[in-house]
Amino acid sequence: MTFQEVTVTRRVLMPFAGLCSLLLSLCVGCGVSSAPGEEEALPEAARVSSPLADTEAPPVPTGLSILAANSGVILSWDPSPAADLKDYAVRYRVVGQTTPSYKWGVGAPPLTLPGLVNGVTYAFEVKAQDTSGNASAYCTAVNATPTPTGPDVTPPVVPGQLVATPGDTVLGLTWSANTEPDFRRYTVKYRAAGAATYSYRYSLTQPLVTLTGLVNGTTYELMVKAEDLSGNASAYATPITATPAASTPQCPTFGAPVNLTPHNVAILTDASGLAASRANAQVVWTHNDRCGASGGNCVEHVYALSAVDGHFLGTYTLSSNPNLDWEDMAMGPGPVSSVDYVYVGRIGDNNGLPSVREVVRFPEPTVSVAQAPVTVPVSGVERFPFTYPGGVAPNAEAMFVDTQGDIYIVTKAPSGHSQVYRYAVPLNAPGVSRTLELVAELDFLPGSTAEEDRVVTGGAISPDGGEILIKTYTHTFLWKRQAGQSVPAALLGTRCEVTNPGYSEALTFAPDGSAFFSLGEGNTKALKRVTRL
Repeated sequence: MTFQEVTVTRRVLMPFAGLCSLLLSLCVGCGVSSAPGEEEALPEAARVSSPLADTEAPPVPTGLSILAANSGVILSWDPSPAADLKDYAVRYRVVGQTTPSYKWGVGAPPLTLPGLVNGVTYAFEVKAQDTSGNASAYCTAVNATPTPTGPDVTPPVVPGQLVATPGDTVLGLTWSANTEPDFRRYTVKYRAAGAATYSYRYSLTQPLVTLTGLVNGTTYELMVKAEDLSGNASAYATPITATPAASTPQCPTFGAPVNLTPHNVAILTDASGLAASRANAQVVWTHNDRCGASGGNCVEHVYALSAVDGHFLGTYTLSSNPNLDWEDMAMGPGPVSSVDYVYVGRIGDNNGLPSVREVVRFPEPTVSVAQAPVTVPVSGVERFPFTYPGGVAPNAEAMFVDTQGDIYIVTKAPSGHSQVYRYAVPLNAPGVSRTLELVAELDFLPGSTAEEDRVVTGGAISPDGGEILIKTYTHTFLWKRQAGQSVPAALLGTRCEVTNPGYSEALTFAPDGSAFFSLGEGNTKALKRVTRL
């Protein structure tokens, strides 16, 4: 018998039985049948043994256009109509040269292609590829010349030097800062190792983040990318891994607050800082938040009180300048190793109208707990202005100085998410401003509906540097710091909640660490002592 020619389109895949029926219906002389139980032999050309493979290439891309950019180009073309499109490939070369470069696995247009040389003309071609591996021909080449006056297409450098510090259900992540003048922000991507989905922290302006709400004992992958003002983004840095873990601090126990005698100093109506003297026995220093709070015009002065019964010992005048938003004070080392220094932090936001932020330092005056009240000028006053990184201007009410002289400032955030900044030694020359370094982030009861629970009002570090206290209006927390451990690493560890001395803004450790003191606002408020049991 003879068969008519059958044309089968490659994309119509007919089952074997159906195709045989079709072939038989087209044959000439099909009235001859085979014997029962026998199959009629078909010519080789009519046999179909398997579905036909896809060999049809996608259409050649059309509509290629190129925008010359600064050190690069932006390519656009018409999306391919192929239903099984996989991706595109771009081939380009310097005009007049024969060796091309390639960009494989390109997704939907447009494509930004950085890393080219301004003033050099390049030829660009695009082809399409489908899921079966078929590729179109390259489209007709289009030339373009990058120019310094074009848009910026150069991404920032990939962030490097990623370092993770484990804490209790948290991980602190730092990396090297990008230095591009048009740098904008970072994005951190992280997940439990092996998980399918990532979590993100967006719009980070500093090379540090604290990732909270993690599971102790679970290993996490962490990576970061940078973005510039033009929207160009680097690739993500090579991920690093870290595992949060709870520490097991031996939390100290403190007794109930004991009220000492109210100081009854008429001008001291808004006490905001407190520092226990280490050289003058049984003496504590304090100051007003700002003069305006007392209803009068006053100058920069600090006050000495008895740590025995809270009575007033004297006024110590730093200058004739008005006191503007002093928020905390601390004891710490200074340029003369045998001298203790008093640090006062002008770190508040001055009711949303911040002026100069600075830390004021002076050698501690000599005071006797037995003296009658005095008024004494202070000598050796130095001022260390500062700014925050990233152009931010947060409010802050907590400051402490560690044993080597680094100054730490903890911001007061209504959300409960506070930042910790460091002014590291050596300090700048007096009067020369320094940009602080963001070193940690802390959450203070962010789920509470009461702002008093969330906002930080005071901080202190023990004289030996082994314990850190930070308080809100209604809670007081203590962190243990191991020998050789940094302050930021200690603050990522498990914290202890200790006795809260009451609604106040100021606290300080006793010189021997046997207690801490707190002082509330108002000239009838008593100095409080909270003793370690």
